[in-house]
Amino acid sequence: MSQVLSSRARRGVRATPPRAALATIRAARRADLAPLGRHGAALARAHHEWDPARFFYLDDMEAGYSSWLGKELKNRRAVVLVAEQRGRVVGYAYGRIEPRDWNALRDTCGVAIDLFLEPRTRGGGLGRRLAVALLEGLAELGAPRVILQAASKNRDAQRFFRSLGFRPTFVEMTRELPAAAARVKGKTRSGARAKAGARTGPHTGAKKP
Repeated sequence: MSQVLSSRARRGVRATPPRAALATIRAARRADLAPLGRHGAALARAHHEWDPARFFYLDDMEAGYSSWLGKELKNRRAVVLVAEQRGRVVGYAYGRIEPRDWNALRDTCGVAIDLFLEPRTRGGGLGRRLAVALLEGLAELGAPRVILQAASKNRDAQRFFRSLGFRPTFVEMTRELPAAAARVKGKTRSGARAKAGARTGPHTGAKKP
C-alpha cells in the first residue's frame, strides 16, 4: 500500500530558505531505523485517522516499519533516503522500482511510497528537496516515470505533488460491506472463545501457529 504524506501546502516554486539548506539529504542507514519506524508509524496514523476502515494501524507499527525498511535498505531496486538536521533524522522518503502490473495497467516504473517530514520542519522547502532526491534516485535505477498515491483527504499532498509535475491518473474508491464486516466480527468472537478454551481445557501437546 502506498502511503504519502507531504509537508503543508506549497504555493509554487520558491527559493530554498536557510533552514532547509542546512539539512542533509542522504541514503538511509541501519542506524536510522528507529526514527524511520517512528516516522512511518506517524504516517500510518495520519492515514488511519483520515479513514480508519481503509487504513489499518497496529500497536507495533513502529517496529513493523523499522523491520520492513531495514529489509528495503538491502533491496537494489529500492531508494530509502533521510533528511537530517543538526544530527537528527527529521524525515524520510521511500520508493522502489515495481514490475509491470496487468491489474493496474501499469508498466514497469518507479513508485513513490512514503514521504514524511516532522511537523516543525515543514513549509521551508525541505520536503521539496527530499521529493526531488527520491525522483532522482528512482531515475538512476532506470524508472521511466514515477507513480504515487495520495490520500483523498490529504489536499496539501496533492497540491504539493502537482507542483512537482505529477498529474492525476487514478482514483481509488472504497465501499464497506456490512455482511462481510459481520462475518469478520463473528470470526473474532469465535477465535476469542477458542483461545479461552485452549487456555482452560486439557493440555493436548499441540501448539497453535
